Amino acid sequence: MRFVINQKILSIAGKYYIKDEQGNDVYLVKGNLSLPRKYRVYDMQKNEIVRIKKRMFRLLPRFDFYKGDTRVCYAKRKFSFKPKYEFFGIDVQIDGSFFAYNYKVIRDGNVIAEVNKSITFVRDSYVVDIYDAKNIPLVLAIAVMFDH
Repeated sequence: MRFVINQKILSIAGKYYIKDEQGNDVYLVKGNLSLPRKYRVYDMQKNEIVRIKKRMFRLLPRFDFYKGDTRVCYAKRKFSFKPKYEFFGIDVQIDGSFFAYNYKVIRDGNVIAEVNKSITFVRDSYVVDIYDAKNIPLVLAIAVMFDH
């Protein structure tokens, strides 16, 4: 399944849509300006599919991923010159470049998704290829995390 995320570079509200290959809106991402920062991904029926909470006041960034009120996993940036994240509560690794936004998401040793980004004057565009529908919430949450 292929998704395209078009985020406006100067979006104050942090609201943007995730589209399918045909350009139809399929998910909505909403951020907030409060502390800690929270991002929610909704389907078009306004059901929350995943919530990302960025933990503040830490030496290195940490993001918690929630399904409903249950934290399913979290990602913590490792101390290194190149940004690397370690996931806890789930067997996920990221292979590729965060700066270039070209990376693969690996779960249990298998590539479950690829994310590629192109930057234009008006917006950033991500193409997210997810190979199994059950991984959609996780992969979209990771893409949102790396953008924030």
